[in-house]
Amino acid sequence: MTQKQRARSTSDKQQRRAQILDAALALWAERTFASFTMAEVAERCGLAKGTPYLYFATKEELFLALLERMLTAWFDALDAGLAAPETWGSERGATLICATLAANPHLARMLPIASSILEHNISPEAARAYKSLLLNRVAYSGGLLEARLPFLRGGEGTWLLLQVYALVVGLGQMADPAPVVRAILDEPAMAPLRVAFGPMFAQALTLLLRGLATREDL
Repeated sequence: MTQKQRARSTSDKQQRRAQILDAALALWAERTFASFTMAEVAERCGLAKGTPYLYFATKEELFLALLERMLTAWFDALDAGLAAPETWGSERGATLICATLAANPHLARMLPIASSILEHNISPEAARAYKSLLLNRVAYSGGLLEARLPFLRGGEGTWLLLQVYALVVGLGQMADPAPVVRAILDEPAMAPLRVAFGPMFAQALTLLLRGLATREDL
């Protein structure tokens, strides 16, 4: 394969970075983080093996950048759905969150490894950029949630989004067991231990919002 020339202008570098992220996403759809290599990304892009490291210092930083892009797309979709001026009930709020997550399946699969893997081999600059993005988007979207869901108190929109994150991480891990465990869970007697991410997430979130909507002041 003929290798592409090195990007030099700012525009070329931005395009090359986006190309690397696109290739990484395609590979992520096919395999696990452990089996993913930077060399494969370079090969898919027609680049020298070391070129991806000019843009991302580690595999974890590449994935973190990919996660940032996914989160941005998800928050954009969530905010667009929350733009309606009227107030909502708990079911409508749960439906919107579930629908926007279902439209971003790669995000739901990557979030469970964010804290346990991706944040452990990155620079302080990359870590701060990621957490700053989260802080800004959670604060803004949390405010929109409070405007749409009148039973949420001040600051609870942000709290709710953190609960959503926790549900995605926990259920995502349970729904994606190791092959040896998956084979055991396929046995009929093990059916009660199987976790179907989408239905269980929707049920848990709906129950959480219903509880908030019907709670009594303590």
